[in-house]
Amino acid sequence: MKYTKSLVAALAIASFAMTTSCDFDDFGDINTTPNYPTEGYTYMLFQYASVGSRNFIMTSSSYDPWGQEWSGYLSEAKNNQYGTFAATNDFGSGSYYTGAIKNLTSIIEANTNEETKNLLSTTAFGSNENQIAVATTLRAFYYMTISDITGPIVYSEALQAEDENFQPKYDKQSDVYAGLDKELNDVYGMFDTDNNLNNGNADIFFGGDIAKWKKFNATLRMMMAIKLADVDPTTGKARFAKAFADGGMESVDDSFCYTFDVSYARSWFYAIGYQGYASRSNYFAPNKTLVDALKEYKDPRLFTYATIGIDKYAYLGSRPGASEKDFDAYFGIPCGLESNSAVADAKNIACSTAPKYCVEDATYGLITTARCKLVEAEAAVRGWISADAATLYAEGIQASFDFEAISDKEFDPAQATDYIAAHPLPSSSDEALKEIVMQRFLAGFLTDGIEAWSDWRRFNIPTFPIYAGQVNEGRYSYPQRLMFNSTDYATNEANIKAILSDLSNGVDDRWSRVWWDVADNESPIAE
Repeated sequence: MKYTKSLVAALAIASFAMTTSCDFDDFGDINTTPNYPTEGYTYMLFQYASVGSRNFIMTSSSYDPWGQEWSGYLSEAKNNQYGTFAATNDFGSGSYYTGAIKNLTSIIEANTNEETKNLLSTTAFGSNENQIAVATTLRAFYYMTISDITGPIVYSEALQAEDENFQPKYDKQSDVYAGLDKELNDVYGMFDTDNNLNNGNADIFFGGDIAKWKKFNATLRMMMAIKLADVDPTTGKARFAKAFADGGMESVDDSFCYTFDVSYARSWFYAIGYQGYASRSNYFAPNKTLVDALKEYKDPRLFTYATIGIDKYAYLGSRPGASEKDFDAYFGIPCGLESNSAVADAKNIACSTAPKYCVEDATYGLITTARCKLVEAEAAVRGWISADAATLYAEGIQASFDFEAISDKEFDPAQATDYIAAHPLPSSSDEALKEIVMQRFLAGFLTDGIEAWSDWRRFNIPTFPIYAGQVNEGRYSYPQRLMFNSTDYATNEANIKAILSDLSNGVDDRWSRVWWDVADNESPIAE
């Protein structure tokens, strides 16, 4: 406990009087200071817990945006440091447990414990029920995403250090998914949409809007259920139907997004756009696979994803005299070119990431309404829900166009009508699934990073060609997962080895598939 000099002096002066007239058992609030509160305000815990979600956009707080590279959206524009796939091997989840997951669990406990649930530090954020439901939902997002990256994770025995469980077991991904689905269903009925969260600024996602959190809860359940299509379709169908009936994201405003804070500039601007930040500007540019697909589809979203202009946000691929609405003026960079000189040659013709992604307060989608609708369209094609797949497909594309228009005021979302007419949903179920997944890819640029990577792992759509600079450990494929990191092994090696059988090859490497991934992702060698 820290004391001010004045307080120490006051105690000394009062010592004699205290010995004659004071009750030694009651010092009131003499040792209390507002700078060191004894209870954590739950809205503060929640805001801090929310910030960690940005790492699933960046996929790290460092320089390597592997989640966007492995989803086919970005390539290096100056060298081949990360395109080799050799640089990023493992994923450290510890900071998520000690940060976001711990905070969210503390919020749940504060709103459950009879001694703390009615304290101002708890109720200042809203009703106990809403806080429990929201914190459980956000925690499930973290658990789901971490599990989609590594497969098995610490779940049922997480955060038991106070009970001296310092080596918790790892749970199978199937058990994690089952547990999360139950958690989300259990709290769904607790949402009180007549009363939003207080201190809405602490809720950086939805501003305290409980109706949106309720939709996000159902959306998360659909995100997990659809991945069961190839490993446990009976369970997947039942879970999806329940979540769909509860109601997922509907309007573009329901999207789960993260807006970067200008006081902590960690958006893509420092890596791919802003020339004034260190020397990292324009290190990444749109991937050739994405750009070629957008050009083939005559997709106007290309012009809001990328630019060929020259300003402080973009210096790659200038086209003197070319129209910014000319599809033929745009070129992407292949990921994994063998030499830096080859990358440099590609850079000279490549387009750049659009300025809107490069500003310090950029907004990125984590899970968008467009993805939700297109996942619902997949479920309709599979016969999991009673809904018209073509309608959901069209709503998903429209939601993507609407999402782009929010940050690009010159982009007209009404273009979606003609675009959908030019690319109708095929009548064949197999072809319809392929088109839905392709549209999820086209809609996901710098959004839905881990979900987009999961799509590719499930479907191998689109096909990513392998360049000479990408061949790693004799593998001709983009990575399927990330390994457990050295800290995990140093502290919990026995439990890691015990759970490796849950991976497809039983080996902790980047080509052992997670539980729901049974696709063949062997890629062709680029010519």
